[in-house]
Amino acid sequence: MSGLRAAVDAGNVAALYVFDPGPDGSIGDTSWIVEARKSGKLPLLIVQGVLLNDLARAADFVLPGASFVEKNASYTNDRGILQGTSKAIQAPGDAMEDWQVIVNLAVALGVTFDYTAGAHVRADIAARFPGVDALQGLTELAFKVPMSARTWLEASNPSERWKWEFLYQDLPPLKGSVDTSSLPTPPGVIRLNEVR
Repeated sequence: MSGLRAAVDAGNVAALYVFDPGPDGSIGDTSWIVEARKSGKLPLLIVQGVLLNDLARAADFVLPGASFVEKNASYTNDRGILQGTSKAIQAPGDAMEDWQVIVNLAVALGVTFDYTAGAHVRADIAARFPGVDALQGLTELAFKVPMSARTWLEASNPSERWKWEFLYQDLPPLKGSVDTSSLPTPPGVIRLNEVR
């Protein structure tokens, strides 16, 4: 980072692409990048990420990525162990998975990639770095398909299922099927239909 900072301070960097910096402080102090952009030492700043932080505010372009719950993804943790996360919710607005943002950017710059799925990217990484222990199993990662809570509960460990059945025995089968006016009002709470 010190070499990059020196090059930016000297005005030798025409454009800087920052990939998912995370919460403030995650990649260290980035205030110097913000200042370099404001002062004109850094002519172009592009940030790909999920959070609106000072770095994203200073960027000329913000490319909206997907958070870890919005994509099927692989990570290598701080101990070098490969982990995967399954998509739990849809990414909002124009947000895309990281590989999709990079492929689209490459196409806009005249470079084409043959990737059409995250699995293709993982297979290519595994093929290019066969001896890296932290990447062993990268192509075998399996991601779960979305399912309803009922399906998940019914498929859960039978020896544990009794807990769920006990916990949810008094709940109505459908959300919204309870007449909320029949529920007791907690102290200090005024219901909207009671306001006159």
